[in-house]
Parts: sequence; C-alpha cells; structure tokens
Amino acid sequence: MNDRTNSPVTEIKTRLSIVDVLSSYIELIPSGVNYKAKCPFHNEKTPSFFISPVRNGYYCFGCGAKGDIFSFVENFEGVDFKGALKTLAERAGVPLVYTKQEGDNRTILYEIMQIATEYYINEFAKSNEARAYLISRGLTDETIKSFSVGYAPDGWRNLSDHLIKNGYKQKDLDAVGLIKISEKGIYDRFRSRIMFPISDSSGRVIAFSGRLFGKESDTEAKYLNSPDTVLFNKSNVLFGIDKAKLSIRQRGYAVIVEGQMDLLLSHQMGVTNTVAVSGTALSSSVNDSENSINNLGLIRRLSPNVIFAFDGDSAGVRAAGRSALIALSLDMQVKIAVLPEGKDPADIIFADPNEWKKILTNAKHIISFYVDRICAETTDSRIRGRKIREIVFPYIRALKSAIDQSAYIKEITSKTSIPESAISTDFENYKKEQPMQIKIDIIEEKKSNDNTTRRQMIEARLFGIIFKQEEDNWPDENIKKVIYEFKDLVGSMVYDDLIKNNILLKDTLAMKNEDWYSKEMNVIARDVSELTLNLAEEILQEQASNLLNKHNEELSLGEKDKAEETLKEHQKIITQIHIIRNRRRE
Repeated sequence: MNDRTNSPVTEIKTRLSIVDVLSSYIELIPSGVNYKAKCPFHNEKTPSFFISPVRNGYYCFGCGAKGDIFSFVENFEGVDFKGALKTLAERAGVPLVYTKQEGDNRTILYEIMQIATEYYINEFAKSNEARAYLISRGLTDETIKSFSVGYAPDGWRNLSDHLIKNGYKQKDLDAVGLIKISEKGIYDRFRSRIMFPISDSSGRVIAFSGRLFGKESDTEAKYLNSPDTVLFNKSNVLFGIDKAKLSIRQRGYAVIVEGQMDLLLSHQMGVTNTVAVSGTALSSSVNDSENSINNLGLIRRLSPNVIFAFDGDSAGVRAAGRSALIALSLDMQVKIAVLPEGKDPADIIFADPNEWKKILTNAKHIISFYVDRICAETTDSRIRGRKIREIVFPYIRALKSAIDQSAYIKEITSKTSIPESAISTDFENYKKEQPMQIKIDIIEEKKSNDNTTRRQMIEARLFGIIFKQEEDNWPDENIKKVIYEFKDLVGSMVYDDLIKNNILLKDTLAMKNEDWYSKEMNVIARDVSELTLNLAEEILQEQASNLLNKHNEELSLGEKDKAEETLKEHQKIITQIHIIRNRRRE
C-alpha cells in the first residue's frame, strides 16, 4: 500500500468528498461552483484557498499549497501519507490491510511500536501494584485502557527478547528508540516504568514516555522519554493530539498541560480538548523556538485559541510564559489558567473536578495575567513601570494588531495608574532598543505579487476559461469563434507562446475560474470577448513599445533604412490598437 492508485485510496475518494473532509477542518465559503477559505497553511486575512468539488482538489493562490484529501490531511495534521490514509479510512469505513514490502521499513517500525505497546499493556495487566497506583491517582480502568497505558517490568531485555523472538531486527529496535547498545550488548531503554504511548495525530504509536515505578533510584530520571527517531520528532507532536484534535475543533480552543496524568485526568472529567507537552516539547528558550512553532502551529490550524495550564510553581509559570510568547507571535489568542501555588492540574482534578473547570473558565489573557501579577506584588509605580517594561512589553510587541497593542496599553494605565502617554513612549523606545527575539517565517502572511501586471491578470483569467472549454470540447461556438479572432489579432506564433506559457498552470487556472461557469453561457461569451480585446491590446502595446525602442536605436546607429521599416511596423501595430479600441466601443 505504497501508492495512491491502490483500491483503498480509490474507495476512500469515492466515499469522501473533498468538501466534506475539508469542512470538518476549516470553514468553507461557497463561491460559485467552488468553495473558498482562509488558507490553513499560512496566515492570511482574505481567503485565497480554493476548493473544487469537480476536480476533488484544492489550491491556495497565496502560498501555492495544492492537492487532494490525502495531501490536505498530511499537511494539516503533520502526518505522512499512511497516517492520512489511516485517518481517512477510519472516517470512510474502509478496512485497510497492510502487507510488508521490501524496502518498506517504516511499516515495520510502526508495527514494532504497536507490538511494544501491546506488550506493555499485557505486562500492566499482570501488575496489581501499577494498577493500584494509577487508581490511587484518580484514574479509572476505562481511562487507562483508552490511553493504552502499560508497564515495563524490571529486567534488562524483556521487551527486546520478545520482539527479536517475533522476528524483528536489533537495528530496527534501535531505530525506534526501544533499546540501547553498549559494549556488553543491548538492553531495554524502558525498565520499571509505567508506560504512556505517544501517538501521532492519526493514532499510530511513535514514542513512549515512562514514569519510574516499582523501585527507588537516585540515578534514574523520574520520567524517561523516547529519543528523536525516524518516527518521532518531539517538535512535531503533542501527547494526546490524536484524541483531542476533534474536540479542539468543535470547542474552538485547546488546553495545554505539562504532564501525562494532567492530560488523562482532564480527559476523564470531560475536558477532551486537552493536550500535553510531557514527552514532547514546546521550547527550552525563546530563542530556540522551533519546537514551539511546530507544535503550536498544529494547534493553531485546529484553533487559534489556547489556554496554558502549567503547574502553579514559578517554573511552570516561566514555561507557560515562554510558550505563550511564541503563540502570540503565531497570531493566536493566548490565555493562562491561574493554578494555586505548588499545584498541578492532576492535583486539582483529583481533589475537585469542578474546580478545574472553574479555573479554565476564569483563565486570563497572558498580558492581563502578568499585569495583575505585577500590581499584586508592588504598589510602587516605578517598580511597576520597570516590570511592565521587562515582563509585559515583549508580549505586547508580539501582538499582530496595533489596535490590540493600544488596548493593552490602556489596560496597563487603568491598573497601574501610570499615564498612558508614558507607557506608549516607553513602549516605542523599547521596540527601537530591543530586537525581536523570535523570527517565525512560517506565519508571515505570503503577500500577493505586487509586480503582477494587468496583462498577467487578464491572461490568467482568459486561459483558465480556454482550458476549461477545451476540457468540455468547446460546448459554445461563440466562445470558440472569439478565441479564433483573438488568435488572428495577436498572430499564431504569439498565441502558441501564450499557450505554452500557461499550460503548466492549466489545472490551477481552470480551478480558479470554475465559478464563472455557473453563469449563463452568453454572459461567459461576452466576458471572453472583453478579455480577448483587452489582452490583445496589452500585447500589441508591448510590441509597439519594443518597435519604438528598436527604431530609436537604429537611428542612433545611422541605420536609416532599417529605422524607416521598423517605424512602418510600429504604425501597423498602432492601427491595430485603434481598431481594437473602436470594437470595444461598439
């Protein structure tokens, strides 16, 4: 199942329309026979993302993204083709049967991770102590089963022996991070740990996070996570995203917590739009923001609204602050859930689930959160001003909207009693003195090509219609006649060159113009007539300008005879232009 011509792909496309699939991810706006939307793959204010039900495809005229339902899911959810295939097959109710193929090593690696997950689940069923511990933390058996929580027993080679006996190779176990290799041989990476599988957004296990359990150790980390592998890159996945993605889209916001227990308990009590960074990554510093960009970029495609609910200690607040700064730079709406000092979400949910919902409901915008915190710490206006500059200004600067920036400056004035003019002046000075620490290319709105000429715009519209007419075997003779007249006006060689220049964009141009075809045919014919006259004039104007330049150059070289012939050609072109203008007035 390595290519898209296999029967499951065809069956899925038969059962799922591109409109049905894409509308479950983004808001679609009818546009003639097509649909349009704001592109989910780059930041834009005006929709330039077109969806064609006829072609069962999409194209973004802002960033160039294009494809079918499979490529959309791949790019939107950050999975490979097989991940998209799995997601869409489940939605379409199409069974998938995978067969091992030579060279198809990734299928084997995913299979190893699934078997390892099942192994850990079976071992967990044998450990009454591990189950008792999780139950004591507030988890139910249903939640434990839903998240495939397992247990890695103590022992150096339990899992590796199991996998090798089942025919898997040592190099593949190493490739997915399940073993370590030393001079004495191989040994299991995870031992004496409660195991939390980490899945990609399609639900395939790609890594593990293991909590030490069953023995005390001063040398081993409490939590051990899989290393980066060919399947797992901590910058491209969030724990629980496979189970939370639908809820995030439906509820319109995401809750981001730190730990596995935080996530499991949050889902258990109904906040199913929760994801966790434990075992994955957001950022270690503001300057090293790639992980946050990728992870938060996935959340942003699902919803631009996010609540950070990190631990209530100072480290948790700092971590939330770093991630929030990057989220603001991604043009997201960012709130902070204020947790009691020293408490994490799991503690709060275990004690009182309703308190957790109340905390999320009362979450504050990140800027308001810091302003309130500063005001609570001191009443000294000079100290407040200094802290506002150091702590709050970076967040205000990250805001994309000048109106939002102004609103928060007014809020600072209201809460601190510092004059607005003083804050505004200080903020302008801050922007000049402090370079932006975060450069995020992927969220820069791709601007339309300002150098696009009038001729190029007319040409794109006209040839979109021509290509569509060709597909339909020229159903309208009037349009065909107009095109022949246009060919006579500009000349066969020029017309052939135009075809060659636009043929590579054939599908794109036709898709963009499909909304025209819902009009009456006589209206289309009239539009084509106007377009051909306009384009012919543009082409002839360019020819006339080139001939005039040639004439002047020949005169400067003393080539009077050549200059005279060139001038005659120029006059012929000018005559043709006048004929076109007169036709337009008819």
